[in-house]
Amino acid sequence: MRHLLSKTVLRRLTLIEALARLNTWVPVEQLVQLLNCTDKTLMKDVETINDEWEEYLQLDFSKRRGLSVRAGLTNKIKNVYQIVLQESSEFQFLERIFFEPDKDADYWINELFISETSFYRMVRQITRSLKTYGLKLERKPFCVTAEDERWVRLFYQSYFEEAYGGSLWPFTISEKDLYCYVMRSSTDFDVVQDDRELIQHACLLMITCIRANQGFILDRKIYDEPDDVIDQVIQMSEAYMTSLLKKTEYGLTDSWYREISRGVFYEFYNWDNPQQEVRIQTAVDKFLDKLVSGVNYRLPEEDRKKISQRMMHWYLSYAIYPYDRVVLRNESESSARNIRRLYPIFSKLVEVNLKEIENDCNFPWAQIREDDILCLLLKDWSSLPQQLESLRRQVTVLIISDRGLKHSHMLREIIKGQMLDKVVVDIFKSSVLFITPTELECFHDYDIVVANNPIPDYQDENLLLVDNFMSEGDWNLLHQRVIRKQKQISDDYIHDLDINRLKSGREIYPQRKKAANFATFVMEEDQPTEGFFDM
Repeated sequence: MRHLLSKTVLRRLTLIEALARLNTWVPVEQLVQLLNCTDKTLMKDVETINDEWEEYLQLDFSKRRGLSVRAGLTNKIKNVYQIVLQESSEFQFLERIFFEPDKDADYWINELFISETSFYRMVRQITRSLKTYGLKLERKPFCVTAEDERWVRLFYQSYFEEAYGGSLWPFTISEKDLYCYVMRSSTDFDVVQDDRELIQHACLLMITCIRANQGFILDRKIYDEPDDVIDQVIQMSEAYMTSLLKKTEYGLTDSWYREISRGVFYEFYNWDNPQQEVRIQTAVDKFLDKLVSGVNYRLPEEDRKKISQRMMHWYLSYAIYPYDRVVLRNESESSARNIRRLYPIFSKLVEVNLKEIENDCNFPWAQIREDDILCLLLKDWSSLPQQLESLRRQVTVLIISDRGLKHSHMLREIIKGQMLDKVVVDIFKSSVLFITPTELECFHDYDIVVANNPIPDYQDENLLLVDNFMSEGDWNLLHQRVIRKQKQISDDYIHDLDINRLKSGREIYPQRKKAANFATFVMEEDQPTEGFFDM
């Protein structure tokens, strides 16, 4: 629904997204070309972003290097989207007609303080946008409908999550009381949820109650189904639900429990037949087994259960509502991008095997849910990040100091203390005043050469100049260099890797071997058994 935003706001969002995605300094010329604007417009956008969104975001400008997002602030970008949604007339109209679906055009023209012409132009834009979500904007009165009422509810669940994100609450009911109800119900139904999933379910539950009170109910054939155990369990909470809603304008409708069971806890329904559920579960288990084999690490049963439940939930959710859920921003996208940067081999393993089970499930796993699944695996697979860290290729570092061996030893100890086994650190033990061409040539064999002063006749891109006692900026640069080098080598390795090995989940990661001696004038780090990956 991004095209509902003004061109100016959309350009500014595109700018911060590009800077966050590239995670480095980006030349102004490149950004001007990307945004199709002038230098003056770009710098005006930067000024506005820093002024209006300074609480969450700051862009830095350098005449030589260009623009970048200030380090440590990219996790707050989601707050910018919330501001955009709250300041947009189009999205505020969509939100308000959810709560007031019985008002006509005159009412909204007055409420939104816009002209009749602007109002109907906005209505036409929203109508076209909602169509891509399988939804329809009714006009007499203004409200959102669909051929399946659950589509409307799931759309608004996504909208409220993006607009409020759990930090705010858009409903009059006590959110904590609602969380308690969902937690208790989830326990009854043996569904494992984290806080974010709890908020999503609570939000959907409230949306369900509101829509049912407004007369938007599920299909009649759902009501004609006989009650089952889940319906009976939910009915037992009638007094609690009545108490929850008594301070609101809403109440329990006829067959309210059916709205909740089929509309909120839909993961227990909507299978075409038992064979379909078994087939999808088998495909998910097959996928997880390949990952276990690929990283050679145990997946505890409780973690497998959680991951499996979530993937089955996503499958059913898409089966019910096969449309895009993203309103402005997919929150998992940035997290998944960071995972791919740190663990490219594992990410490729996930991608390949998601595509492998797509035919078994008749579901576009990689296209629709790859980002979410990457985040899910890193979060809910106990100690997986620790295992993936141990599988990363070690980076070779050479320290060259003009302040003597003692200073070189100090730098090595500090770097090893901070970077641990991510690096193999050697020391140049000869004098920097008499470096020979042969010695200079040997420096190229290292991934990173750390020096406290420029090295005569050596300007290789692997050179990193640092202060005598490394500054915070030096540490940031070293850390970025290490990650970038690890990813580069892993990408090269993946490019040459037989895809059938990824599909089989066997022998994915290269074996370690002892580091080779680089030169007689280098003091090597002690490594009795291991070195870096042979890649």
